[in-house]
Amino acid sequence: MTTFRFPRAAGALCCLALMMASPQTAVSAAERFDVAAWVDHFDFYRSFDTEKAEGLAAILDHVRETGATSILWRNCGGATMRYQSRVEAHHHDARIDKRRVPDSRPIAGWVRYGDAKPDIIRHVVKLCRQRGLRPGIHWPYEETHWSGWTIGGWNLDHPQLWGRTVDGQPWCGRSSIAHEAVIQHKLDLVDELLDRGIEMLFIDFWRIGGWSPAYEYVDPITASYRRIHGAPPPANSRDIRWCRHVSTTVTAYLRRLRRHLDASGRKVELAVGIPAIAPLSDQAILTQAADWRRWIDEGLIDTLVINFVKWDRKRPLESTRALYRDVVRVAAGRCRVLCPVQQYNYSTYGLPAYEEATGKPNAELAQALTRIAWEEGAHGISLECVDHNNYRPATRAALRTLTTGPCRSVRPRAPSR
Repeated sequence: MTTFRFPRAAGALCCLALMMASPQTAVSAAERFDVAAWVDHFDFYRSFDTEKAEGLAAILDHVRETGATSILWRNCGGATMRYQSRVEAHHHDARIDKRRVPDSRPIAGWVRYGDAKPDIIRHVVKLCRQRGLRPGIHWPYEETHWSGWTIGGWNLDHPQLWGRTVDGQPWCGRSSIAHEAVIQHKLDLVDELLDRGIEMLFIDFWRIGGWSPAYEYVDPITASYRRIHGAPPPANSRDIRWCRHVSTTVTAYLRRLRRHLDASGRKVELAVGIPAIAPLSDQAILTQAADWRRWIDEGLIDTLVINFVKWDRKRPLESTRALYRDVVRVAAGRCRVLCPVQQYNYSTYGLPAYEEATGKPNAELAQALTRIAWEEGAHGISLECVDHNNYRPATRAALRTLTTGPCRSVRPRAPSR
């Protein structure tokens, strides 16, 4: 297993070795241009039995058609764990009917991933290693995804720890990480993932379920704000002073998580995903309380995943290149950067939006974005999400051809233009 810390003095030697390597040379995990595929295996339930070993294998084989090298498997829906968790052992309490799905999709029988045999995460890690894929976890920051059926048992048992608005209204089921008990609960869940052998932990700060600093008016944070600023917290939850203050709590949580991973004796890559990360601004602080530049400065994260960038619709690919370059410059050899080749278009900046803006086919654009990321010195791409045929057959083939050929190895960062 390989961790991805970047000693500052090693950059030039690494680049020289990469330039001298032939295409036939074996590529180490640190040198490989990574193709990190996000997998929400629930979204395959119409095609495969997502609770059985055979279905899990079929899902991975489908995802591997993209040329994936790392798998970021969804470990939960909200706070409902999708494996045999002892920490979130709410799968037998019958408080929430797991047969139901939150929209009009037909019910696919009992969907009880916490009871599935074999244990889903443990089995997926095993399958990844058999297929030469690096096993990782995609852990959304949200705890209340489709809240009616994904509030965890632990959260339901601890309403005193839920987030609150400025007027005291609780966020039902969303626990504030300002509380030590909440952090410890999350670390206990991390231990379950470590026990199952994961090599990468990806915290997604886009999937926050609508959470923002507006829901952190809890006693520990408001008290520390009063102590530091000598005044009550502002009622405007988008006040930059308040958002920066809340961000210190998120940073403290990531410090704990980093230390916990390091103390495990395992080399586990810690990645975070940030939406609308470029153009560079305070947007991530205001909406996610995510001070990602500080996280890089402190060496808390190994990888920064760009969820999407707000490219110029008049200059789609040219502006994308400039925005990727800005983020790579910030990382500056201190952490990996993965750039999006995003089939989902919830952001309105995914591949379908590029198709509309350029008139070019999906597969060609997927290759173009991959080449831009490679040429600008990113360490790979992230595919969100590889559901069944979400990436079309031609697109899967185009990505596989490029990332097993010309873009197989990490390219030294392009000089400034």
